[in-house]
Amino acid sequence: MNYYKRGVALSLLLLWVFPVSADSQADINEVLNYFEQVWNEGDMDSIQGHFHSDFVLVSDTETLTKSERLEDLKVIMTPGKDHGELSFTGVKVRVLGNSHALAYGRNRLVFEDGTELGSMFSTVYVKTPFGWKALLTHE
Repeated sequence: MNYYKRGVALSLLLLWVFPVSADSQADINEVLNYFEQVWNEGDMDSIQGHFHSDFVLVSDTETLTKSERLEDLKVIMTPGKDHGELSFTGVKVRVLGNSHALAYGRNRLVFEDGTELGSMFSTVYVKTPFGWKALLTHE
């Protein structure tokens, strides 16, 4: 079995072995609600605090480190520029041990001109002394 298939099998096993903790579910939902709020306010300083120092974003076209992702977000969050109204729906959370959790669902941006962007996402969070931080996002 190749490494990819082993990784998928292990991930599925972990999702089955570690059921959702009500506390973790609530904590991660609170983190996402806060991220949604600070995004919609255009609060770049608070947005930066969402990400773990080892954060990686994986998309269809590229892989970005935390610093690269934050540079992109700073351009998007330029004052006076429409960065869209963010919302999350259908979020599910699975505990992956004592200090990690997986959240997945749908995100949506609605812009002032009525256009919309949306995608499915999955984010692995790590619990730190400063709260849950996004470690890896795929969208």
